Amino acid sequence: MKTLMNLSRAEQLHNLLKTSKLGIFTSLLLALVLVLAESTLTNIKVLLIWFVTLFLVSLVRIILITLYQQIPEENIQTTAIRLRNIRIGTYISGILWGSIGVILFASSDLDHLLFLIFILAGLTSGNTVSNAADLPSSIGFSLLALSPLTVTLLLHETALSSYMGIAMLLYFGLILVIGRFMNTNIIKSTLIQHKAEASEREARFSEERYRLILQNTPAGIVHYNRDLIITYCNDRFAQVMKAPKEKLIGLDIKTLRDQRVIPPLLETLEGKEGVYEGEYLSTLSNTQLWIIMSYVPLRDPDGMIEGGIAIIEDKTAEKLAEDETTKLLTNLRQAEKIAQIGNWHLDLRNNKLDWSDEIFQIFELDKETFEPNYTTFLNVIHPDDRLKVSTAYETSLVTKEKYEITHRLMMKDGRIKYVSEQCETKFDEEGTPLCSLGTVQDISKQMEYQSRLEKSENTLMFLLKMSPIAVRIAKSEGNEVVFANEAYAHLIQADISAVTGKNPKNYYMHQEEYNEIVKHIINKEIIYNRLVELYINHRTVWALASYMPIDFEGEACVLGWFYDITEEKNLQKELEGQRDEFKTIFNTSKDGIAILDREANFLDFNDAYLEMTGFSREELLTRNYLFLTAPDDLERSTQAFNTIAEIGFIKDFEKMCIVNDGKQLYINTTATLLPDKQRILVSTKDITKMKEHTQQLEYIAHYDALTGLPNRILEADRLRQGMIQSQRRGTNLSVLYLDLDGFKQINDTYGHDVGDQLLIGLSTRMKHALREGDTLCRLGGDEFVAILVDLADTSDAVPIIHRLLEAAHQPINLGSLTVQVSTSIGVTFYPQPDDVDGDHLIRQADQAMYIAKQSGKNSYRIHNFKEAPSYDLQ
Repeated sequence: MKTLMNLSRAEQLHNLLKTSKLGIFTSLLLALVLVLAESTLTNIKVLLIWFVTLFLVSLVRIILITLYQQIPEENIQTTAIRLRNIRIGTYISGILWGSIGVILFASSDLDHLLFLIFILAGLTSGNTVSNAADLPSSIGFSLLALSPLTVTLLLHETALSSYMGIAMLLYFGLILVIGRFMNTNIIKSTLIQHKAEASEREARFSEERYRLILQNTPAGIVHYNRDLIITYCNDRFAQVMKAPKEKLIGLDIKTLRDQRVIPPLLETLEGKEGVYEGEYLSTLSNTQLWIIMSYVPLRDPDGMIEGGIAIIEDKTAEKLAEDETTKLLTNLRQAEKIAQIGNWHLDLRNNKLDWSDEIFQIFELDKETFEPNYTTFLNVIHPDDRLKVSTAYETSLVTKEKYEITHRLMMKDGRIKYVSEQCETKFDEEGTPLCSLGTVQDISKQMEYQSRLEKSENTLMFLLKMSPIAVRIAKSEGNEVVFANEAYAHLIQADISAVTGKNPKNYYMHQEEYNEIVKHIINKEIIYNRLVELYINHRTVWALASYMPIDFEGEACVLGWFYDITEEKNLQKELEGQRDEFKTIFNTSKDGIAILDREANFLDFNDAYLEMTGFSREELLTRNYLFLTAPDDLERSTQAFNTIAEIGFIKDFEKMCIVNDGKQLYINTTATLLPDKQRILVSTKDITKMKEHTQQLEYIAHYDALTGLPNRILEADRLRQGMIQSQRRGTNLSVLYLDLDGFKQINDTYGHDVGDQLLIGLSTRMKHALREGDTLCRLGGDEFVAILVDLADTSDAVPIIHRLLEAAHQPINLGSLTVQVSTSIGVTFYPQPDDVDGDHLIRQADQAMYIAKQSGKNSYRIHNFKEAPSYDLQ
């Protein structure tokens, strides 16, 4: 990526190349006029030699400029070299023009001397304009062209010549000032443009981060409008409700089977906030839940309530755990399973270690084949944590104190689990340790939630720091800033390191207004978009300010947002005198801009809008704005257009647009009702490439890069959808876990390229062995999962399994090489007597596959879930 300096130099070179040709052509025309005018007074041979030399230098300069324009620069070094070459050509031309003033005329020939001065003045002024992008070129040419004649005039005997020389010096000074002023404006404009583009990219990046935080939060979030229609929900809310997300969005809350949540939700439409806790029966999944629901009003930018936001936490598991505490003594094992807590007992005298069943589950070990002892226990612990665990236990034997420690476990497949372990040792009267008692709890999910929370908090602070909107946090009394971002420091024109600890009241033009704001905040009120007048460095700054009370680092504080609208205020005052400027912006904007009447008929539009749509001006003036909308988006676009008339604007409205050649474009539209209330200003951006890029990212996230099969993420979603479909239709579902036999030998013998080609070919074959509607996924390496849906009976899966075995076992040709493998398949079915989820089904099929591989490979085994962990061998 180019640096800002490189961008500035590149832009400087670009501007110089764009304007220099005109200056060169003008110089040649002036030279021709000079030769024609002076041919009768001077040796014509000298004039012709001078003109030919100037023409050749100019020709070389034009060729060089054309070449540079056709081949773009690659880096800052190339830019610097090209800029230097352009300057050298300019300086040589300046020397040639300077020489003609001394060679051609005597200062006593006043008419011709004035004519020469007139030619040089026009030449240097034109050069100053055409080379304004590069100050050395602009000033250097003028200096070299004017200096010889100026010195000649100053040294001449007559007073008039001296005065003319002084005038030439003054004229050169004026050229210097004008050239420097124009160059400074060009550089500033370039830097401002690059800063604006960087700020826009950062804003989009911040917006995307906020969307990811909202989508991945562990709490369920739902938005609804004033009609109690759900307008948005995240994936977690759909998981809590055990219902597809697409069925939840658009659901009328008033039609819910369980009406107990409706009164709290209605309170948000009255501006109230609150928390509801209690039972809830899900309408779509008929699931009984215990929820905690926080609800707050959802306001538009004008502070009007447009709906509400509810944050749902599923407390069903915690509620069930509370109810089970009364049965702890008789249901200890069940309680351990629910809480994922296992207990252990180490007899130090006999060196015997006993584990509860839950510990085997946590460690994912087979109780029938694994013999627990202290050494084997340490082997299950993550290698980096073994010393920490053994040191904690040995220290407790010396101090005779119980301990609690958190450490990691290393699973067979490389997964990491977090457990919390507690231990207490019993001693006899002589202090000899007799036995140790302890518990182990799987806290992997808690650690995951904690990590997410820390990341969310860090991300939110980062967003505040990087926000282009000025943000600061002050103590609740409003007299000391405890946090501020760069935008706030820029707003008050101070260094960020000097902002903290300052009293923000000092920046308010009317400090009594600030005292009033502080009173509202102390009363826990929220202030939105209040226009405040600030006085900063002897300059008035207008800002839209919002304030809300928050807790920051354990202390009551006030969070303030400030959006600088000084330019908007000044623009409002100057609007009447800037219609021409608006017209220029309207016509030169890269965004498509159109003006409509209240019936969506076109009144005017800029060239960018015509280019985007492909229509001529005459054609578009006879069309209606909604005519360009794709049929699927027409109803939604009509509603959005009606919204403009109601509330005055819409922002970032996306839809599909059909242009003149039938091509479809994704566009982003922002529209505003103009002050006369009769016209609507529409700004449109083509976001088709961005949409296509997003779809590509979605594909990469859900499909295996090598085989094109669904990956582990999409497999989990397909399995979940299949289980829901199985429950709804009363059919069976089968999960097959496939592991290739002999793949490692082929990979080691022939290399990874052959192994990859083999995986691609086998994936295609096995996919064709399945029915339409079934899914084949690649988990990684040579492991696959097949999901068979809509099975009327479990026996319907057998022919499909045989087809998969046959497809995997058939030889496959890879160029001149023929290779052959087979596969071992583990099979399980859904539904089952016990309540299982997708992860249970995958583990069952994996275990059955392991038995099939041990039993001779190239076969399948069905998991016997009624007598787990034994299997029905078939």
